[in-house]
Amino acid sequence: MSLINGVIAQKLQSLDTTLLELGSLGTLNIEQLAHDWRTKRAVERSLQILVEIVIDICQRSIALSGQSPGTTGRDAIERTIHMGVISNDDHWFKMAQFRSFIVHRYEPVDNAILVDMANRHLSDFAQFRNEVLAYVRRITAGDQATDSR
Repeated sequence: MSLINGVIAQKLQSLDTTLLELGSLGTLNIEQLAHDWRTKRAVERSLQILVEIVIDICQRSIALSGQSPGTTGRDAIERTIHMGVISNDDHWFKMAQFRSFIVHRYEPVDNAILVDMANRHLSDFAQFRNEVLAYVRRITAGDQATDSR
């Protein structure tokens, strides 16, 4: 089973692009978001896109393993952890919770949450990418070892 495919590769590229764009805003502060709705909206949307990519890759990984999709983002993350694709880390679940809040509620997201995520947790998304790629390398190496027998 090959986990990496064109869709996952494209999603990882989108993740990297969005991380670069969001990172280009520099260190954010609560006052900045309170006075600049455009920046706030850009941060909020970029974070939503990043979490959607994480969940989409989890769902794609599950499908490529021959399983039915996860019923929720949290379920997809849990199943991907059990598959060994990503580590068992609480920040994956916080991502899914954040996404659910943004998608299903229409109240503004607290500026402090956005600032914290943008300033302190973008590396979580890079970690996700690195863990997915490491898993692909392990699977690919295992497939090559099997093929050479």
